[in-house]
Amino acid sequence: MREANLAMALRPNEATVLYNVACIFCRLEEKSDALDALTKAWNAGFRESDWARRDPDLALLRGDSEFERLYPEKNPTA
Repeated sequence: MREANLAMALRPNEATVLYNVACIFCRLEEKSDALDALTKAWNAGFRESDWARRDPDLALLRGDSEFERLYPEKNPTA
């Protein structure tokens, strides 16, 4: 947790760092912190919905309304 917070402090606007921090927080079952980091990653430019939806590290967030808003399923009926 300390290293994740340090990474965000050192690179607060780097999308990949924020995304990876979200993954770490998910693995630590810190859902609120994970969602906050993932929202910051999205705002910083990480918009790869397909990747975020497949990433097993983010399983904790799937189904959360904010996660679904940021990274919607493409063609859910296709």
